[in-house]
Amino acid sequence: MPEPLNLNQALGEGWCITVTPLRAEETLQRMGVAQPRDIPDAVQLVADRLSAQRPDDRSVLLLAKQLTPQWTIALELEATTGWVGLDQAVLSQLSAAGGAACSVMSDPNQVNATFAVDGHVNATIDLITGRVWGTPPEPVVATFGVGGPRSRTDLTFSQRAAAVLETMTGVPVDASLFFEGLWKGGLTGGS
Repeated sequence: MPEPLNLNQALGEGWCITVTPLRAEETLQRMGVAQPRDIPDAVQLVADRLSAQRPDDRSVLLLAKQLTPQWTIALELEATTGWVGLDQAVLSQLSAAGGAACSVMSDPNQVNATFAVDGHVNATIDLITGRVWGTPPEPVVATFGVGGPRSRTDLTFSQRAAAVLETMTGVPVDASLFFEGLWKGGLTGGS
């Protein structure tokens, strides 16, 4: 099996990636995007937003795309109001129709994976320290083995997050996932 993608090298040090069992449009709506639309040049739009100074703008750009018929991935690179995908109410809504949803995030000094099943947040794994709160999905636990995330010294913290995403979805996470193909997206919150 190939080595998981170093998400910090691909995306920078601040990101939140959410996987859900919903279609891309519904995922975005449940995350607060009123009218999702096709985003033909998502990479440029993200770069423009991150480089612009918007002191009074509380909106957050969310992007989503269908990975498989069963899984959608949502990406956020702005944490101006906190990570939307880590909000417990949002993560619960993303799994409320049945199944599991998961958000992995990286902010300086923290890399976590949080899980919700059937409308309830039920676990978080600190991918740096290996601490576990609740009961994460068994396949994720098996990915790291008996020693938990800390035992995978061969992986960076952000590679551990990519391993969680791959385990949840069964889809390899590589740079093309983020930089190729059409995204849907829109803004949450407001100015």
